[in-house]
Amino acid sequence: MLVITLTDCPISLRGDLSKWLIEINTGVFVGRVSARVRDNLWERVKECVKNGRATMVYNTNNEQRMEFRLHNSENIIVDFDGLKLVMKPVARRRSTLDEQKHGFSNAAKYRMSKKKRNYSAGSEKASNVEIVEAPLETTARIPSEYVVVDIETTGLREQVDDIIEIGLLHVIDGVVKKQYQALLKPKHTIPRFIEKLTGISCESLDKEGKKPDEILPEVMDFIGQHALVGYNIMFDIKFVNKALEKAGYEKLKNVTYDVMAMYADFTGQKDKRKSLESVVEDLEIKSKPCHRAIQDSLACFSVYEYIRKNKR
Repeated sequence: MLVITLTDCPISLRGDLSKWLIEINTGVFVGRVSARVRDNLWERVKECVKNGRATMVYNTNNEQRMEFRLHNSENIIVDFDGLKLVMKPVARRRSTLDEQKHGFSNAAKYRMSKKKRNYSAGSEKASNVEIVEAPLETTARIPSEYVVVDIETTGLREQVDDIIEIGLLHVIDGVVKKQYQALLKPKHTIPRFIEKLTGISCESLDKEGKKPDEILPEVMDFIGQHALVGYNIMFDIKFVNKALEKAGYEKLKNVTYDVMAMYADFTGQKDKRKSLESVVEDLEIKSKPCHRAIQDSLACFSVYEYIRKNKR
């Protein structure tokens, strides 16, 4: 059983969820779906709820027989001796924490930000993922030459899902010097939700898609030793590394920059994780993401350059 509750959400999002779940009350959706559909619905919720709040509860095989997910919520999920609990911070606790934050030195803030980012950078797109070996940098040193990475996949789990498109941009001093795009043939049929989301059909992959063994040497040659930039980049890195591992290549060890975390630092909203669509809208950037690798890479590039040029 799956339950999703929404507060202050767009009507269009409620319409999307109604295709899969039953709305038993305003903003309360109930139903039974597969784990893949559930994860994709949650991603859709996070992308579209904007400043609203969302909660998801579903059955799983843990001791509690349930799992929780929160988005834009003041509540936090805590682990208590193996049991997950939802804690609602009281006003006194929040005030005390806010007062303490003002006392941190810049060095302490830097260390805490780096530690937090290395722990949670990849958790937004998928849970229970392996640690990625690529080192993640903060905004302390922002390179002017780098490669933007973006992929489209059949799902959220690199162990079972496939890359269906990859897009790369080689950037020097704020100028895109060259780009690379390729479609990859997946081992399994593309879910209808992904096909609708990306516009990539099984037919187009059959005609234009290549095998990973054909693509990976070109990808590695394009990337080289350059720093890698992406939005929630650890999601992309773990999929690419899994593909490299299956093909017998070494995993990526390039320095990586997570634009999602960088934007949170830039705006001072470190506890608020926003979608690329929301960030582009906030900054009034013309390059709009549309769940296609090159277009999303261009949007990520625009946000990164905005931060690089305006970072104080």
